Amino acid sequence: MLACFDVDGVLVEVSRSYYRALAETVSYFIEAPVDSDLLLRLKFSLNLNNDWDATLAGILFYRSGLGFEDFVNRMASGPPDFRKIYARGAEAGIGLPEYSLLIDKFEALYRQFRPLEKLNISPETLARIRSLARTMAVITGRTREDLDYTFQKFSLYKFFDFIIAEDDLPSAETRKPAAYPLKLLLEKCGYSEPAFYLGDTLADGQMVENFNREDCRKFLFILFRNAHNQEVKADSYIDDERELLQVVKDFTQSKEFI
Repeated sequence: MLACFDVDGVLVEVSRSYYRALAETVSYFIEAPVDSDLLLRLKFSLNLNNDWDATLAGILFYRSGLGFEDFVNRMASGPPDFRKIYARGAEAGIGLPEYSLLIDKFEALYRQFRPLEKLNISPETLARIRSLARTMAVITGRTREDLDYTFQKFSLYKFFDFIIAEDDLPSAETRKPAAYPLKLLLEKCGYSEPAFYLGDTLADGQMVENFNREDCRKFLFILFRNAHNQEVKADSYIDDERELLQVVKDFTQSKEFI
């Protein structure tokens, strides 16, 4: 079995770290209070898996003066990353901060808040999955530096054989929802059935879907449900680590993979 995990919102609960940094970075650049729940809705509605990009979209949203639905509709087409956001800003004559400045501010805030993170999946459950899997891996949009802090804090490295992070991707086009991260992982670790990816966003599901369409090998997608992803389609759905462990056991016992 090849068991692959997302980090933010899956392995780690990030509402008080990444999501707070998102809201406070937008507030810093627009110099006004913001609605953090609205920004999360925007992030998921626009399928912005990267939080830097979601922050940039939040700045454009508040500076545009548009209503939420109107803004989402105008932003619907195009790549799900910062390229589209800067293009829409230029079309509307709306100034946006340089990407590097936004990243610096976001990361400074995130590093203030990251001690507040907690695990969604306990070490005990990870150890039980580890005992069933040939390979365990992570594909995350985090940088290696941000990942290292959390993995050191919670002693998570011992569970995982391979990690694909933001630093391993050559360009924005190769981020989720592109199939590239899964293909890169398989170059490093090989393939074994059953293979699954546990994620919590539409971009996660689309990465798996794109891989399955482009490659003869199949990944299953497990969705870790939350308030913002109820419409995302998956092969299996879980709400907590107990349900995850049961799904993994079911995979290992399925006649399809024996």
